[in-house]
Amino acid sequence: MKGCLVRFRLFLKLWFTSLYFYISILLIPIIAMIVYNSGIYEVGDLSSLIYEKTASIWYVFIIQWCFSIDLDSKFYHQLITYPVVKWKFLLERALFSVIIFCGLMSIVIIPLVCIYGKFLWQGFVFTIPVYLALGCFAILGLMIGKHSLGGIIAGVLFWMMTLFGGSLLQELNAILLVYGSVERFVSGETGIFLAENRWLLYNRLFYIGLGVVCMVGAILKMKRRDGNAR
Repeated sequence: MKGCLVRFRLFLKLWFTSLYFYISILLIPIIAMIVYNSGIYEVGDLSSLIYEKTASIWYVFIIQWCFSIDLDSKFYHQLITYPVVKWKFLLERALFSVIIFCGLMSIVIIPLVCIYGKFLWQGFVFTIPVYLALGCFAILGLMIGKHSLGGIIAGVLFWMMTLFGGSLLQELNAILLVYGSVERFVSGETGIFLAENRWLLYNRLFYIGLGVVCMVGAILKMKRRDGNAR
């Protein structure tokens, strides 16, 4: 645990001095101005635009950065030759990316909650299963591609599928906050376990399951590469 905290402090130091950090800080007010000028003031539409359409691709680039430090520098190829627990490496880097992402999102969410109300944080919580699937799919791409570029490609493909594949995905669609029935479900106006809302539970469980499967696949891929390296 102590070693993990030391590595996290090093990651934070690298993050605050990286180009990604400054771009992220600059993007927040730019996106805020775009949203304000677009005239989107409906809570559901605004939540969908921020959490389901914009923040997801932002998360992909954060994951890519967290893993690029090891993968792109070739340090990873040395790491797998040491007797370390491989799944801990993946989960640790994934945890770092989640902490950074949540820290940045808090800058966005807190002012929005003050302006539009609690639905803005409820919408974020509702979208977490999609972030889980997206992040784990990107990590699987990282392990398959052996480079951070693999994570970018996998993450962008996943994001585009959720963004433009709604008619194909149907009840597995990830873009849901724009619908009034979903807005009432997320805000708690309708019961979670009502028959009419059951498909929403299955939808979120699908993305949680997809994330778990992708992470297991990434761990297995890493172990196989470890075996080949030895």
